[in-house]
Amino acid sequence: MSNVFHMIKNAFILFFITLIAGALLGLVYQVTKDPIAYQDSQAQNKANQAVFSDAVTFNELGVNLDAFEEALGDKKGIMILSVKQAIDMNGTAIGYVIQVRSKGYGDNIVFTVGISNDSKINGISIISIAETPGLGMNAEKVIVPQFAGKNALQFTVVKEGQLTDSGSQIEAISGATITSRAITDGVSVANAYFDYALKGAR
Repeated sequence: MSNVFHMIKNAFILFFITLIAGALLGLVYQVTKDPIAYQDSQAQNKANQAVFSDAVTFNELGVNLDAFEEALGDKKGIMILSVKQAIDMNGTAIGYVIQVRSKGYGDNIVFTVGISNDSKINGISIISIAETPGLGMNAEKVIVPQFAGKNALQFTVVKEGQLTDSGSQIEAISGATITSRAITDGVSVANAYFDYALKGAR
């Protein structure tokens, strides 16, 4: 009988410990969710501004799923998270900011692609990346600058030192081809989405 009582007692203790732990986790979530959401929003706004410094507002448009499927083609691990129209201080639409998530070597890479109304890449800005230090983490200084001002519909990655067409080729980070391709394919999908869903729209 004492063994049964002891088991019941331990079960109740375990239950209350689990209940308290769950309540504390819930409290931590409630306390931190707004600051985290604010930080995420700030990071996105900073990335939007980085690719369209002349814009004062970014109007959410939503993602056209049919156009996304067309743009995606046979590429894997890429998702368009949001589409915004960049508006300057005169109220003129000057282009679009497409936020992309692409599967890198270590984790997902999230970045924005700015595309002007005349189909040129205004720039890209990385929001989050967790690739290999010293290799894929060099994307910001090696890959990002290569896209500015280009207007090719699709981009391809070539190995370091093998660049022959600066209009459509992106030179890979040495030792980080997967990271280089993840970003490049993501930009190509964003560019194709612009072509299918946004080009010519105002």
